[in-house]
Amino acid sequence: MTLGFFYLAVLLLGFTLALVTGFVRRLMHPTELCDGVVIPSHEHWFASYTPTTDKIISFATTFGAATFVAHGVAALDPLHELAIGVGAGAVGLVSLRVWVGRVCDPSRALANHRTTGTVVREIPASGYGQVEIMVSGVPFKLAARSGNGQSIHSGTEVSVLDRQESVVVVIPCQA
Repeated sequence: MTLGFFYLAVLLLGFTLALVTGFVRRLMHPTELCDGVVIPSHEHWFASYTPTTDKIISFATTFGAATFVAHGVAALDPLHELAIGVGAGAVGLVSLRVWVGRVCDPSRALANHRTTGTVVREIPASGYGQVEIMVSGVPFKLAARSGNGQSIHSGTEVSVLDRQESVVVVIPCQA
């Protein structure tokens, strides 16, 4: 087996795994990318969890593509081709991490005011309750306080006015 064939096999293996596991579909539809991904907030980016299969697919596909192209285009020795492939694989992993971080981070959606949610634990007039907000198809429960100084009952649809650290300020939606 030649090195070119090996590199092509790695590329095809990564691409086939991406198709079989649905990784390609999830990349094309970001709301599905967040399934199985946990990112507490942008402050805890390093605590995020990306499924291992997605990491393997990202590395294998970019490694295979880069080494296959390097082997075919330049007359490099195998060690340099592997170095290029490992570097490309690392770039693929970082790119996946950044993509997942952008898509699945709840604070990104909360930056847009007037995000809506539902009260899941009553918000007293001068205290804290809890709301559930959908971000890219993933439900997040966040601490909340009333923006108008009135209590808000469970089940009420609310609009997010502001975000202060991990607490959102909400008011009931106007019907």
